Amino acid sequence: MISHTGLSQAEFARRLGVSAGFTSDAARGLKKPGAEFLHAVRTVFRVSIDWLLTGDGTMRGGSGIDLDLLRTIRLQIAVARAAVIDADPIAKVLLLLIRDGRLNEAVADPDLQAFLSRIAPTDPDADLATELYNGHLWTEDSSAQLRNLLAAAVAHFEARKPLDKMAALARSAGPTIQINVIPSQRIAGRDYYEG
Repeated sequence: MISHTGLSQAEFARRLGVSAGFTSDAARGLKKPGAEFLHAVRTVFRVSIDWLLTGDGTMRGGSGIDLDLLRTIRLQIAVARAAVIDADPIAKVLLLLIRDGRLNEAVADPDLQAFLSRIAPTDPDADLATELYNGHLWTEDSSAQLRNLLAAAVAHFEARKPLDKMAALARSAGPTIQINVIPSQRIAGRDYYEG
C-alpha cells in the first residue's frame, strides 16, 4: 500500500498519526494493523479496506470486470443466437449439453470445435477496453484517469503498428558515418595526431 502512495514509510506513518516503527513492522508482516489503523488508511488515502485485507476489487473500492466471465458471456450469447435465430443444429446440441452439465462429453468433437471457432466472438477492442478499465480504476481524479486511459490506448496501438523496416534500420544506424576511399583525403583529428 505504501508504494502506491509514493510516500516514504515515515511520511506515510506521519499522515496516519502512527509511529514509523509500527508502520515498518506492519509492512513486513510483524504486526497486524487494527481497525483504527485501517480506518485511518481508508480516511486519509481513500483506499478500500476490502482491497487492503483481501486484494479483492480495486484500490479505490470500484469493482473491476472479470474478463474471463465477460468472454464466457459473449460466447454463450453467440451460441444462443446460433441455436435460436440461425437454428444451427450443432448450437442446439451444444445448448443441451451445457444445460445438462455434459459438455465434457463433447470436448474432443471436431464439429463442435469448428463450430466454436466459427461463431466465437472476437473483438480485440472490447477486450482492450475491459483491460484498460480494470487497470485504471485506482485513479480517483477523473481527468487524470481519462488522460491515462488515452495514453495507454495509444501506446497499445503504437506497439502493434507495422514496423517500417527501412526507417528502423536508418534510425539504428545512428549519426551519418563518413567512409573515405581516396588516400589523399585527410580526416581532422586523426591526421593531426599522425602527422
